Amino acid sequence: MTSFTFIAALLLLVLFALPLLLGYLSGRAYREGRGRVALGLLLFGAFLGLLARPRPLGLFLLLLGLFLGYGRLR
Repeated sequence: MTSFTFIAALLLLVLFALPLLLGYLSGRAYREGRGRVALGLLLFGAFLGLLARPRPLGLFLLLLGLFLGYGRLR
C-alpha cells in the first residue's frame, strides 16, 4: 500500500509541475520567434492544467510558467 501512495504522490507532483514547465518553455519559444512550437506547448500545457485539480491551480501554474519564460533573457 505504501508503494501505491508513493506512486500517486509522484503522479500528482508531475501533474502540477508539467503545466509550469510547459508554460515556461512556451514563453521561451515565443520569445525566440518559434510561434508554432510555443502554441503547441501552450495547448498541451493547458490540457494538463485542466487535468490538475483544482483546475484554477493548474491553469495558474501554466500562466506563471508562461510569464516566467517570456520574461527577460539573461
